[in-house]
Amino acid sequence: MPVDEKVQAMKPPTLNRYDAMRAMAVAVGGLCVAWSVQAQQSVYRCGQEYTNAPRDKSRCQLLQAQAVTVIEGTRPSMGGTGSAPAEGRTKIDPAKAEVTTQKDRDAQARTIVVTELEKTQQQHAQMLQEYKQGGMVLWSSESREQAKHQERMAVLKAAIERAERDMESLQRELARRPAPTHP
Repeated sequence: MPVDEKVQAMKPPTLNRYDAMRAMAVAVGGLCVAWSVQAQQSVYRCGQEYTNAPRDKSRCQLLQAQAVTVIEGTRPSMGGTGSAPAEGRTKIDPAKAEVTTQKDRDAQARTIVVTELEKTQQQHAQMLQEYKQGGMVLWSSESREQAKHQERMAVLKAAIERAERDMESLQRELARRPAPTHP
């Protein structure tokens, strides 16, 4: 036997990278099995809490081990099937469709704000007229008690002030909304 072979025979065996990875995988697998066995040993219910390490076992109820069932969920679609457009429909550039959709939404929002503002202005005008006339007119239920009349006038005045604040806020909102553009 040559000297080099004798030296090689005397050296302890070394692990190459593959053997090290295999040993690591076996160790991790063994830890996982040990952990799963430990986790399935005993589970306690202590009131509303479920635990495997209760503080006081006498106050907890030991639950029987049950098989775990995992139900696969469905994956959400990402906005379409990816197939060609159906007959009768044309392809629209996504950026152009988004702009027109946003313009439609803006126009609709502006219309709603304008409608609400007009409705609030009409209610405000009616309440103002009633308030001005109400100072002179007493209802039949108020003829005996002046306090009822004053209470009605205070409620009406508060409603008028609230309508004025609503009109101001609707006008601010209308100023924020872009004016409709007609092509």
